Amino acid sequence: MSGTTVDDLHSWVEKMMKSLNISDYKLDIGGNTTKGDGYLGEVTFLTVLTTKDGTKKDYDLVIKSAKKSEELRRQTPVKEAYDREIFFYSKIFPILNEFQLQKAIEKPFVNIPTCYTVSSENIKEAIILQNLKTMGYDLHDRKSPMNLDHVILVCRQYGRFHGLSLALRHKKPSVFKSITKNLTDLWGQFIVRAQMLDIFYREFENLKNLLEQDQHMEALKKYDGFEKEFEKILINFTSEDTIPSVIIHGDCWNNNFMFKYDGSDKTKPTDMRFLDFQVSRVASPIIDLSYFLYCCADGKVLKETDFILQAYHSSLSEFLTQLGCDPETVFPFKKLKEQWKEFGKYGLIISLFLLKISLCDSNEAPDLMETADKGEGFKESLNLKIQNQDIYNERVKDVYLHFAEKFL
Repeated sequence: MSGTTVDDLHSWVEKMMKSLNISDYKLDIGGNTTKGDGYLGEVTFLTVLTTKDGTKKDYDLVIKSAKKSEELRRQTPVKEAYDREIFFYSKIFPILNEFQLQKAIEKPFVNIPTCYTVSSENIKEAIILQNLKTMGYDLHDRKSPMNLDHVILVCRQYGRFHGLSLALRHKKPSVFKSITKNLTDLWGQFIVRAQMLDIFYREFENLKNLLEQDQHMEALKKYDGFEKEFEKILINFTSEDTIPSVIIHGDCWNNNFMFKYDGSDKTKPTDMRFLDFQVSRVASPIIDLSYFLYCCADGKVLKETDFILQAYHSSLSEFLTQLGCDPETVFPFKKLKEQWKEFGKYGLIISLFLLKISLCDSNEAPDLMETADKGEGFKESLNLKIQNQDIYNERVKDVYLHFAEKFL
């Protein structure tokens, strides 16, 4: 089956316009994202030109729509991922937002795109969002590590996002339970169904060879037998039973953040937004933090980990206080550092694969739908060969040396 059609776009926009009680409108369909930016879906940019009561208004939109390939859907959790994000925008965030509004938060957490409508129809799953690019937000170059200013901003907003669900859990436990009871580990499901464990093992062997070549024997010794933990860590590693646990973002690589800047200086962002909640679930907040830090920062920034975690915890604590919780009771900084030793391993391992995705050229990125439609497995197509291998080697080595020095 082919991908998203013009008829699909018209039907989704029509649904949105009906919800806004607008009948007079026109569509201006733009382009799509490039290969390597999305794997289970398609992203279409369009503008809706509307007139209501004589007033003209344009809606700049992004439509995320699920891949229709039956074989891809069989081999990967496409539908489950779109259902999860639809549930986040239509159920989870409205409840989180209502909670913070009830608490009269002066500056509420609003760091996600506005969602206008969703479609949960089978084979036609879609999410219609505001186009943040037209509001001055840009993606960071995925091939370049984020500097300290970007990292601090993201971590401070993670503190607010985590604090919001953590406070809801403490103040309204039954409500929290009702919206999180079916949030299974979809990233783990993808790893299993795509048979990716061998890729992580292979990259870890490469990493050990790098450490040996550079005479990092003390670090190498600390990772002896570490690969035996991979399956446990990558699949259902942490759950709602973890204390504390929050609703996590879950997919913390470069392309799931957009930044706004003051003028042409792209080194100091003034605001940011989170994208893509397809694998959101309940887990330790360290899953988000370690995934983000180890996949988006280089060795220079990793040296500032203590400062970064303090910034995160300060933001979390401020927001928890505003929401009526005692941060020292709910999530003291000491507990954060303790959890990093255990759950920080998640980001450590996921970086073996995600750093390659970040550093690959567009022509090197895997096409999962093409692979599936050929009847092939994903193991080899996801085992990337990239021109930036030397940069990858340095980045992943920095990550493992950092964790060995600070937490092992």
